[in-house]
Amino acid sequence: MITLPPDDKILATFKDCCGKLDIDGSRKNMEELVIYDMTDGTRTSTELEGSDAYFDGGLFVMRFVHFLRLLGAKNSYINVIHEGHKERVNYKDIYEGMRRHVDMYREFSKMDNVRLRFVGKYDVRIDPKDTTYDLRKDLKDLEDATAKNPEHTVHFMINYSTRWAAEEGKEFFKTLPEVNVILRHAKGYVNGDMWLYGKLNNNSFVYAQNGSSNVNWSDRQIIMLISLCLRSMLLNKGTHLSKKYEGDEKDLVRQKREVELSFIHNSFYDESEETRMKKRVVIFSSYGPEVYEF
Repeated sequence: MITLPPDDKILATFKDCCGKLDIDGSRKNMEELVIYDMTDGTRTSTELEGSDAYFDGGLFVMRFVHFLRLLGAKNSYINVIHEGHKERVNYKDIYEGMRRHVDMYREFSKMDNVRLRFVGKYDVRIDPKDTTYDLRKDLKDLEDATAKNPEHTVHFMINYSTRWAAEEGKEFFKTLPEVNVILRHAKGYVNGDMWLYGKLNNNSFVYAQNGSSNVNWSDRQIIMLISLCLRSMLLNKGTHLSKKYEGDEKDLVRQKREVELSFIHNSFYDESEETRMKKRVVIFSSYGPEVYEF
């Protein structure tokens, strides 16, 4: 297991981050925040090789979920593999990384009172062709063991595809919570088969230039990342389908977006305090992009 900071330090850091971003980090807002973290960049962000890179990525997710849970978020989604991943040349490394996560996540879920759900197609085997270890039983055991944990539910997308969610998994998918922030590491797009069917109608997009590797992110940086996701949710709240413009609001949007070409760029990185490399995140408001370094 990894060493996690004390709760009071996490809360204090979050309060500081929210102050820098001028947002309301209340429990109410955090309970509303549902992030779909599209983890990526684990092979290229460090010098780790093989399954070690994916195991390290799982440690990043654990810390990310721990902070979300403590700050009040009730649900999150994490992409792991979609159906097409089984054809990748490095799928065996990905699978071995997941196998190594099982005992660690069993201990973590007990400690954090977190529920683990695994979303995808499981009526077929998901192991590599030259492997006999069937991970599906481990996933089922983890689901059963954590089914009553109330603090936070993590939905892991494993052997998932949008096609499955729209067809075979359609009824099950209706029961899942809506997502309001897509967090994408290392790439500026959402793969077609990783779209969450019917759950992204009110989403906002957050781009993290840095890969989701545990060794590269400090606690403060992960908390700032969460804070930026919260800012993205708040900035875009009410702008989908039902948006109404009041007074001179349209004129203000036009002035900032079209005339001023609004572009915010702030850096909070302090190399005297931060031991990890600088991170960069891009979010979007109705006026334009906002870039943050920290």
